[in-house]
Amino acid sequence: MNSTAAFELLLLGTPSVERQGGSRLSGRVTQRHRVALLALLAAAPDGRLSRDKLIAYLWPESGPERGRNLLNVATYVLRSALGEAALLSSGDDLRLNAALVRPDIAEFSAALARQDYARAVALYRGPFLDGFFLSDASEFEHWVDAERERLAGEYRQALEALAQTAEERRDFTQAVEFWKRLAAHDPYDSRVALRLMQALEASGNRAGALQHGATHQRRLHEEFEIASAPQITTYAEQVRNT
Repeated sequence: MNSTAAFELLLLGTPSVERQGGSRLSGRVTQRHRVALLALLAAAPDGRLSRDKLIAYLWPESGPERGRNLLNVATYVLRSALGEAALLSSGDDLRLNAALVRPDIAEFSAALARQDYARAVALYRGPFLDGFFLSDASEFEHWVDAERERLAGEYRQALEALAQTAEERRDFTQAVEFWKRLAAHDPYDSRVALRLMQALEASGNRAGALQHGATHQRRLHEEFEIASAPQITTYAEQVRNT
């Protein structure tokens, strides 16, 4: 994370706000609507959203006056805990000052942009805002779902890039580890299951390849009543017969 930032905003996995060095904040600053406000600003273009848009996301059932008051209270509490300059006003917009409060999703995106996939994977502690929700805020929940899916897809691409790079240098032991993480991320993807089987077999673990194929087939049958994934069955037969 940015070493000059006073706070780290962790949104990948269980959300939290931490001081630089690791101590986690608690109390009023971590109330759900305030964490949600930080998350919205962190993910917005330039870290900026209008007050009206924030109110529509966070307090959709409130009237304009009450919504403004709730937003003002949330902003006051966050500035009191994180510093007056943590949230900046520009006209009717609010902006997160990433120089003071550094979001992990910004570092994640930066790592992907420079193709530092190992760093991106290390930053991905879990799904975006994992286990987090707001009652009576359906637009916010839809937004979280979309962001969660987008970031999970980027994590998956980073893992696959690392796995393929390991295979290209014939480091199948490391490739197995990345394909295992991908398989855990999406246990129903038969293409990923097949790639893991192939990496296991290439690393010399033929029994592990067959076991993973059987586990994947069983999962598909139990969860979706799919009799088999043909590519898994075909490859398992090839392994048995060589």
